[in-house]
Amino acid sequence: MKEFQCPSCRQPVSFEHVACANCGILLVFDAPRIDMRRLASNQACRNREIIGCNWCVEGADWYCGSCRLTRTIPHLGSARNIMLWRRVEEAKRRLLYDLSRLGLPLKSRSGEQVGFDILSDQISPILTGHLSGVITLNLAEADDVEREARRVAFREPYRTLLGHFRHEIGHFYWDLLVNSTSFQAPFKLIFGDDSQDYQGAINSYYNRSDRSYDRSGFISEYATSHPWEDWAETFAHFLHIVSTLDSLAGLPLSLDERARQTLTDPYLESDFEALLALWMPLSRGINELNRSLGMSDAYPFDISPAVKGKLHLVHMAISAFREQQRLAA
Repeated sequence: MKEFQCPSCRQPVSFEHVACANCGILLVFDAPRIDMRRLASNQACRNREIIGCNWCVEGADWYCGSCRLTRTIPHLGSARNIMLWRRVEEAKRRLLYDLSRLGLPLKSRSGEQVGFDILSDQISPILTGHLSGVITLNLAEADDVEREARRVAFREPYRTLLGHFRHEIGHFYWDLLVNSTSFQAPFKLIFGDDSQDYQGAINSYYNRSDRSYDRSGFISEYATSHPWEDWAETFAHFLHIVSTLDSLAGLPLSLDERARQTLTDPYLESDFEALLALWMPLSRGINELNRSLGMSDAYPFDISPAVKGKLHLVHMAISAFREQQRLAA
């Protein structure tokens, strides 16, 4: 994510800050303008006090654009649930930032609005997933201990809240960017035949005794379960890449002219090869930094030629959609 500055003292502030650590003024994030502003009267989201939402409201709304998308919140009878819900909403706001920078809408062709149900499984099991634009997320995924236990149980190298959101929204954008478009045939060629029974494929995946898979063809094991899941995993990784490169732009590094041009706005970069040329050494570098601190790799994945082709298709589909919107405006 790009670096923001306090509108008063110009010191760096993070995307989540509600106040400047240097001068103390209260801050709000202006989502339409993608900038930090000084908090004015009647701008605070109603969730600012309870979960630290720092997005400003629009007009006479009580809730910001992000909080209005949450259809269902967990039961707030415990401090733990409030703490976990706060983490979930922080990750969701980063997702919405990604989508805004990419120029992707939050409505389907038929007008279905993206929505979020944040549910606790204290009473009955909750499965994180997507259906017709609604993303359901199990609140337990915001608990570091529980999420790590699930990561190990499912033999996943990576499992985060933001990763969940980026994966699940990928299903929504498959329908918008690929289904019934000129990209449907290339999708079948590269990702596989999506007409195969989805639920049967998922059940078969979880019943496998052999957990090995073709690492040269898929970005993750779960991507092998069905072409739709392969797309969602790949879409999430595309967001990982452009978001991290956006953060790179604010670091005091010596870069050549082409790299600086790419980092002007990685989300809108038209040259896919330029994105990958920056990402490959960066991902190796952040992994080495993590190892130096005794931590696991931040990006424990290899981008093979086949995976690169899948990422390229995601990039092309997003770029084509954005161009169609520009021409229709």
